Amino acid sequence: MADPVADYIIVGGGLTGCVIASRLSQSAKRPKVILLEAGSDPSGNPAAASFLSGLSLLGGEFDYAYQSDPVTNTANRVHSLNSGKALGGGTVINYGGWLRADSADYDQWAQEVGDKRWSYEGFKPWFRKTERFYDPNADSDVHGFDGPMYVTSVSAAQSGARKYPLREPVKQAWAELEIQPNLEKKNGMIAGVTEFCENSLDGARQPSNAVYSLDGVEVLTNTVVHRITFEGTTATGVELDDGRKIAARKEVIICAGAYRTPQVLMLSGIGPAPILTEHNIPIVHESPYVGQNLHDHFAIYLAFRLRDPSLGYALGSPAWKDPALFSCLPWDWVVSAPVPTHISEKHGIEPKEQKRNLYEVITLYVPPGIPGIPFDGTHLATSTMLILPSSRGTVSIRSNKSSDPPRIQPNYLSTPLDRDTLVYATRQTLKHMLATKSMGAVVESESPPSGEGLSGLTPLTADSSDEAIEDRIRRTGMQHHHSGGTAAMGKVVDTDGRVTGVKGLRCADASVVPIPMGGHPQATLYPMAEQLAAIIIGDN
Repeated sequence: MADPVADYIIVGGGLTGCVIASRLSQSAKRPKVILLEAGSDPSGNPAAASFLSGLSLLGGEFDYAYQSDPVTNTANRVHSLNSGKALGGGTVINYGGWLRADSADYDQWAQEVGDKRWSYEGFKPWFRKTERFYDPNADSDVHGFDGPMYVTSVSAAQSGARKYPLREPVKQAWAELEIQPNLEKKNGMIAGVTEFCENSLDGARQPSNAVYSLDGVEVLTNTVVHRITFEGTTATGVELDDGRKIAARKEVIICAGAYRTPQVLMLSGIGPAPILTEHNIPIVHESPYVGQNLHDHFAIYLAFRLRDPSLGYALGSPAWKDPALFSCLPWDWVVSAPVPTHISEKHGIEPKEQKRNLYEVITLYVPPGIPGIPFDGTHLATSTMLILPSSRGTVSIRSNKSSDPPRIQPNYLSTPLDRDTLVYATRQTLKHMLATKSMGAVVESESPPSGEGLSGLTPLTADSSDEAIEDRIRRTGMQHHHSGGTAAMGKVVDTDGRVTGVKGLRCADASVVPIPMGGHPQATLYPMAEQLAAIIIGDN
């Protein structure tokens, strides 16, 4: 029997894979598109329908939960790396935050790859195409109002009923630290205190496979791709892990994510020659940067005990009765900021770059899975995150089998700049929660996590030493599932997503993002996928 044939085969049915499959299938020539997803369809699982219940999905059937190699700079810990394993990918297990990167981040991307289409101005048409923004009076130059993705601010959600009790004190406490509100984000600049938006619709999750119609796409779930097949250096289709083959008349497009995409490339004979040779994989094209340049947003969660939990400031309190407060993750403000000049100059950052945002802080009115911290309304939490890390990790393969997980060395905190930045940002967080009038009246103390490997931790204060803060970061810090860069644009693929050195093959997911970006990645990846889909349609 002849192998099945499609015009386009898309490997990976996550965020970008669903966008590109949908757009290709709807294009004028109505090509045949096959979308291959290793995971299952989560549509029937009620926990996948909302963001709060979705917290229970981490580490479960819709999550690869890859285990990293031990990371020297984080007390030799092995990190669990959440990655969506379902139709919809990470959009099934994420928290719904919708925050674009700073305009300077997009402009650096464009400069790195020499293509203005990836600048802030170049992204604008695709921002607009993606969004159905909640505020009809918002700037139509940067927001769309008839796109597929509903985007709503926290305070506007549920008809304005979702206002958390500490909304104003949190904002005022940042003002005490001279970090001011930036609600309009003019010129795409996100520095300061901005309100979080979410891609929720009446509190419901909007996964990519639901928002972007797949009616014209042949979707095969629970289908693992082993490798791309070639005639010479032209991609001809895919071979599945059970030996079946599917042929592609036009292109194969890999959208398997920052960990799996480089693995598929290497298993297909595209990657660093020493690795391919070690695993007896015939070399189709030597591409030394495949699997290099892994970047992620490394962060630390802190929990803070409330002085009077009966006032109902946190999820779990009996005083929380309004259903609107339970509709999504309880948060409202996000802070993005640079480090002080003395840190920038110490690390040789050029003056024109010293205003770039290097860290982010979010206050959450619930402790999201911090070990030993009760979920009973007694604690708030914060996330303090590196958004432009200078550390880089690697992704490689363990064998020539697709059933073996990729080998991942994240290499977090491997540069002095990252360590100094996160220590400073954590101290800012401690000051905000403990040493301001607005929040100091509400919060009693920081509560260290407890459990295996966490003995001897003592509460941090705004006056804790740098050494104490850094020790806590090393022992408890974790990535925020924002990985990218492992098939980087300008190194592995060109600015159209085409894998260099071969024909008929592209990558079109977070792996192609060449540099770390601020904000939260889905707000960048959706418009990126829209632009790449338009490029593919235009090329064919």
